[in-house]
Amino acid sequence: MSRKFKPTGFVIALCAVITATVILCACAVSCSGKKLFFEAEYHFVCYRLADNTVSASSLSDTVSSYGGAGYILNYNGSYYVTVSCYFNENDAQSVCESLKKRELDCSVLSAETPDYKLKSPNARRNGELYLGNLNTLNSLSVMAYDCANALDTGEYNQQKAKSVVSAIRSGLNGLLKNNSSNCFTDRLNSLIAECEDKESGYLYSKDMRYLQIAVTDVILTAELF
Repeated sequence: MSRKFKPTGFVIALCAVITATVILCACAVSCSGKKLFFEAEYHFVCYRLADNTVSASSLSDTVSSYGGAGYILNYNGSYYVTVSCYFNENDAQSVCESLKKRELDCSVLSAETPDYKLKSPNARRNGELYLGNLNTLNSLSVMAYDCANALDTGEYNQQKAKSVVSAIRSGLNGLLKNNSSNCFTDRLNSLIAECEDKESGYLYSKDMRYLQIAVTDVILTAELF
């Protein structure tokens, strides 16, 4: 039976990271045959639609200067320069309308996870592992989202925010140990590098939103082989 995953808050998400190995085992019951059952949806506030990577890069700098994530999402063959990402469509629409009032050309892109088909024998063997990866990545994206909001409200200082980044990096390293040579390996390494970069300087909410969307991107575009 498929399930739709929604954010459950920082504390539960952190527990999910700490017990990543347990999650990998517990999620096995949701994987069967040639299809992996994982459902989630994300709602991105985007600044215009870019024609190509060059124009997307230019728009990314503009979004970042406004305090947005600036992450370039390549989704269904189009380039979207993202401002932020939400788990609830109403939240995304509300932010989008607010930005439009400031004369920013924004729209909301709603994206659902694809059908994760396990086409090769190798993918079927790794189905349980891959499902655990998606569950854990979803929890990590929630952690980044909650941290971004806490930085915006002043609830988190730099020390606390960086401890969240450290926890996310630890979770990713935990995944990497179980995915040292498969379709997740390179993307996990890229996410770990993003965390290390974020830990080295002053941390803004837009940095956490960038990290959140980077993790979400892996979930949405994972090619299981």
